[in-house]
Amino acid sequence: MDKYKTPQIGRRTAEFISASAEFGRPMLTTPGAPADRVKILREAYAQTMKDPAFIAQADKSQLVLQPSSGEELQSLASRIMDQPSEVIARVRKVLNE
Repeated sequence: MDKYKTPQIGRRTAEFISASAEFGRPMLTTPGAPADRVKILREAYAQTMKDPAFIAQADKSQLVLQPSSGEELQSLASRIMDQPSEVIARVRKVLNE
């Protein structure tokens, strides 16, 4: 998008539409979960994604691992939820809604 100097509204529209691919199959907890528990869960997930036995089993099952951190997904969700009406209108038009 930099190469073609895509305006911010176009960048935000593209990010909005492509966000579902980034979320994949996220691990979730209940709203209002204490920050210390969220931290523990995120650390456990990150360790699992680096565990050689887990990776070997995923390879054996022909699963492609492309983990994103909880912080990355939380940041993406915040950006996706904070859209001007022009982006929402463009997304609806692109998705024929």
